Amino acid sequence: MTAPGRYLAKARESLASAQADLGAGRANSSAARAYYAAFQAAVSMLIAEGVHPRRGNWDHKFVMTEFSGRLVSSRRIISSRFRNTLQTLFDVRVIADYQERDVSRTQARRAVRAASELLGEIESKLR
Repeated sequence: MTAPGRYLAKARESLASAQADLGAGRANSSAARAYYAAFQAAVSMLIAEGVHPRRGNWDHKFVMTEFSGRLVSSRRIISSRFRNTLQTLFDVRVIADYQERDVSRTQARRAVRAASELLGEIESKLR
């Protein structure tokens, strides 16, 4: 399996976990896994487009910046409607993982939907 394929497989697994957690009422966990599904899908697309981090680490800021800057704005490979998706999902994940308050079921549902749509967009480009 290619490197983009491995990251897509991880993204699908993370999305499946996000969906299962949502169904089980675990909104915080669902939102966190939804972010990682989108993050891993974005990494797969960056690799496919020859974009790699200098130090070899897929840092969150690097992935968000390169994805929205290169793949959405510059190269226009990914629809502009996904320009802020990673940042939005990251912000919800921060609430889920690091804040006292909880992610609402509505926020988690939206996160899962956004991650699913982004993953679908990326899968369609990598076929």
